[in-house]
Amino acid sequence: MASSTESNTRPIRLADIAKAAGVSHGTASNVFSRPEIVREEVRDRVKAAAEAMGYAGPDPKGRLLRAGKVNAIGVATTEPLSYFFDDPFARAMMAGISEACDATGAGIALVSAGNQEKLAWNIQSALVDGFILFCIEGGSRLVELTRERKLPFVALELGFDDDTVSAIGVDNVAGARLAAHHLAELGHRRFAVLSLPFADDRTGP
Repeated sequence: MASSTESNTRPIRLADIAKAAGVSHGTASNVFSRPEIVREEVRDRVKAAAEAMGYAGPDPKGRLLRAGKVNAIGVATTEPLSYFFDDPFARAMMAGISEACDATGAGIALVSAGNQEKLAWNIQSALVDGFILFCIEGGSRLVELTRERKLPFVALELGFDDDTVSAIGVDNVAGARLAAHHLAELGHRRFAVLSLPFADDRTGP
């Protein structure tokens, strides 16, 4: 027999609500997941019991995991969360990703961390169907951690050759070489290089 202390501290479950409302567990579940198939009087009774007992409803994470799909894409980086908002490259990439997700009705989960331990946990616990990896820094670690999830992923700017990784990137060195060669062929000898600022630029001491 459970002690009064245990009964007072354990979380309220759907089974407790069903018992208090005098309905089956399945009926109580339908009130939260498919209310349209439950009679109004029964719905009101279950909701009243839930409110009285401080029960907000079933954990949506459990329902999503049982369904096997959460309809969300994780965008991961080894940088802190502020990188997504401070870095011009990251903002531009997120704009493109957001457009694609809007078109398909998918959500986005930002996955980041200031250290390796938090990064591993955040990737392992992210409720997503797959990942887009921002591999500007720490690409190999991102790939390693994501592979452990056994979810599909694509890497941006991987930075190293790996035929087993689906990757999208631009050869900036080759592009710069072609641009310089073109200007030199036109007779120019003094070049200026214009670039976006980096998020970690610092000035002063």
